[in-house]
Amino acid sequence: MEDSNNSYLSFKVGDEIFALHASKVNEIREYEKPRNMPGKLTFMRGVIDYLDEVIPVIDTGVKFGMQPVKLTSQTCIIIIDVERADNASSFRVGILTDEVTDVFEAEEEDFKLIDADYSPQYIKATCSRKNDFYLILNSDHVFSKNDVLELSRILEQIKKQ
Repeated sequence: MEDSNNSYLSFKVGDEIFALHASKVNEIREYEKPRNMPGKLTFMRGVIDYLDEVIPVIDTGVKFGMQPVKLTSQTCIIIIDVERADNASSFRVGILTDEVTDVFEAEEEDFKLIDADYSPQYIKATCSRKNDFYLILNSDHVFSKNDVLELSRILEQIKKQ
């Protein structure tokens, strides 16, 4: 779907299992408390340091219209790349998840595409494997243009401090 590699990382948010193409994943981290940001977006938990930059941490439960992620010993932050809508650049975010569950291989024919009329733009397909049902994410469509602008504004404020 995203390149010739057919690996997907799956993770839980509440009772749902989501999967993301492995090419989008930079790192999986144990939970660390993000630094708070005043005036942040409702789905943003705060920011963390990642390599030479500060990145936002997104509560996937809130962003996906579910319950907020509950902090447990299994909670992880997955650092992912997101392409901007104009394809001119990309940015990194940390997505907060209840737990990372698996890495699996899947072919294009394993996916059932979802009509855009019936799903948010960021869920592009489903996949059933064994007894699990996965919602396949298109990470480049999780954030609206307004979300990206607001995230950029917040990160610019941090750089000025």
